[in-house]
Amino acid sequence: MNYFSLLLLLFSIRCFGQKVYNYPETFRQNKVDTLWGKAIGDPYRWMENIRSPEVLNWLKTQDTLKNKYKGENLKSLTEYLQRYSFIIYGDFSFKEGKYIFFYRNENDGPPSLYYSKQGFFNNDRFLFNPNRLEKSAVISIDEIKLSADNKTLAMLLSKNGSDWKTVRFIDMETKKLLNDTINFIKYSTIYWYKNGIFYSKFDVKNVEESFSHAINGFALYYHRMGTKQKEDILVYKPSNNYDVFSFLVTPENKYLVIERGDSIYQKISISDLSSGFNLSSSFIFENKDFIITKKNKNTFYDILGELNDKLLVRTNMYAPNGAIYSFNPKEINRAEVFLPQVLEQLKSAVIIDNKLLCIFNNNKKSFGLVVDSTGELLYKWFIPEGYTFSTISRSKNEHAAVYSFNSFFEPESVYELNLNTFKNVPAFTTKIHFNNENITTEKVFYYSKDSTLVPMYLTYKKGMEQDGNNPVLLYGYGGFGVSMEPFFNPANIIFFNNGGILATPCLRGGGDFPGWHEQGMRLNKQNTFDDFISAAEYLIDKKYTNPTKLAAMGASNGGLVVGSCIVQRPDLFKVVVAQAGVFDMMRYHLYNIGYSYTGEIGNVTDSLDFENLIKYSPVHNIKKGVDYPATLLVASDNDDRVLPFHSFKFLAELQEKGSEKNPYILYYHKKAGHSGNGNFEEWLAENAYVYSFIFKYLGIEKKIR
Repeated sequence: MNYFSLLLLLFSIRCFGQKVYNYPETFRQNKVDTLWGKAIGDPYRWMENIRSPEVLNWLKTQDTLKNKYKGENLKSLTEYLQRYSFIIYGDFSFKEGKYIFFYRNENDGPPSLYYSKQGFFNNDRFLFNPNRLEKSAVISIDEIKLSADNKTLAMLLSKNGSDWKTVRFIDMETKKLLNDTINFIKYSTIYWYKNGIFYSKFDVKNVEESFSHAINGFALYYHRMGTKQKEDILVYKPSNNYDVFSFLVTPENKYLVIERGDSIYQKISISDLSSGFNLSSSFIFENKDFIITKKNKNTFYDILGELNDKLLVRTNMYAPNGAIYSFNPKEINRAEVFLPQVLEQLKSAVIIDNKLLCIFNNNKKSFGLVVDSTGELLYKWFIPEGYTFSTISRSKNEHAAVYSFNSFFEPESVYELNLNTFKNVPAFTTKIHFNNENITTEKVFYYSKDSTLVPMYLTYKKGMEQDGNNPVLLYGYGGFGVSMEPFFNPANIIFFNNGGILATPCLRGGGDFPGWHEQGMRLNKQNTFDDFISAAEYLIDKKYTNPTKLAAMGASNGGLVVGSCIVQRPDLFKVVVAQAGVFDMMRYHLYNIGYSYTGEIGNVTDSLDFENLIKYSPVHNIKKGVDYPATLLVASDNDDRVLPFHSFKFLAELQEKGSEKNPYILYYHKKAGHSGNGNFEEWLAENAYVYSFIFKYLGIEKKIR
């Protein structure tokens, strides 16, 4: 055993002493970096090696604390959550070619795949159980694509919740798994073309590389069925090894589209597949650009497909709320307005049966509309107030669209819209095992620190009184242009039934309004935290709650938000849950593809970014003796998007420096990734623990209902 390991072992097994919460004394090494003339201590650098024996031993000591400080009502909460999670959606999920595919849970693992040829409910047959591939792992199906001839199904599979994917194929006639296997896919979809698929992958030898350094070499390939992956054809590789691009094949299989960029320009290029795309040998993508604009992180282009020999594109390039443009693919930036911008935000659009289906978000009611191939309105419909569209499905060979919508207190309702008759009916009835008739959502507005008006959803049981004593769960995200929209979590039903209010502000950094994203990114990131803090102050000032009844929660970027906010304003919150949070802003970019987030967050190699990041980096701003809220950090051992060492370091700093007033605990999920692993029992255990922790420190310890 080396000297470092011996020291760490001695610290790990040292007597806990007289501290109230009996934290194990975590080893601090003398590690200091000098950045822009400033000494930045990193005493827990050793935790970045998450598979090391030292880290694993430390995790064992933390696990005992998790068991010690669980809520007293964990058992009853688990029972309620299990009951409320038993939701019968019907078997329909989505259409691919002549088949209807759907998922069905078997035992407690990720769902198995079923199919039908006849219709929504007829003749369903078992097709594939992913967990039969490997008994010691949890494997889930993340995406499927059916070949144009309906003969072969491609499946993107994830192991233990990882962002790394493997593609496997099923012969739809024999229902047998084929030998073709494609590995090392990440942040990529797949598209069929002729007898093979396009996909993109990183240049790695082992998926564990994400946990040891930054990965690069992202490139686009074509795999021909019946061949080895090493024989796959290189289609496009960026000149910069660290550049990440996106690609798609239009629904008609006519164009291969690649969106890429350099330091100055954002470019979208196409290759006409119908003109005889050469797949006989390595082929470097010909840069036939049809859109070139100045690079802007907040400009998006959603290539919808071909209509009237033009490419329809949903974009905010000239219209902040989004509009549909018709581009000439043979010329650069030659576009005409197909569907103009309106007051509402254009969320998504699809081409079905030579018609365009568009979904809009409204402050009150979201709505959809159908236009013909000339842009003339054919049909418009609304969904209930407080609900949001969640999915849209299409089948290019049928005259129908399938869509779903949900609220904070109701799971997805699925409808089918006939695009000839415009008959709009439920595809099936969603059955729930709880009463949500007395739950409502309202939208309020409050002023942030700089006087920006910020909207916030409040969901609660009718009859709630603003007496300053309601339990409130403040949930936020505020990053990467992701809008805050109604989402359903059955655990919140239990919270509502016990007098709780769910508050979800539309933080800057999200995409809720034009300009909202850039106002909460990079050097403006503090605006996101100010919005969250101001939401807490509003809830207290308006007598919804008080600091002893206020919980905060966020995941991923939302974990960064709540982590920064409790460091800046610990007095506002009683309890905090941060799931898969980014907490070490000095080193997040050194692993996986963290470098690709620098446009959103900033990079310490830039002096202005460094000065901004060091001001709010949660790990670097914890002060000695401060009464931080009761804190639960949730991390997963196979999270290769936000590595769990962020939570380790933040927890160690809290336990070392925080006062003894509240506990600081880790929930460590094994065989799981950034968003879990699809195993229901493990999801149930984690969510029950999280909410029991919240209930415990908000004082909801009576018999729950």
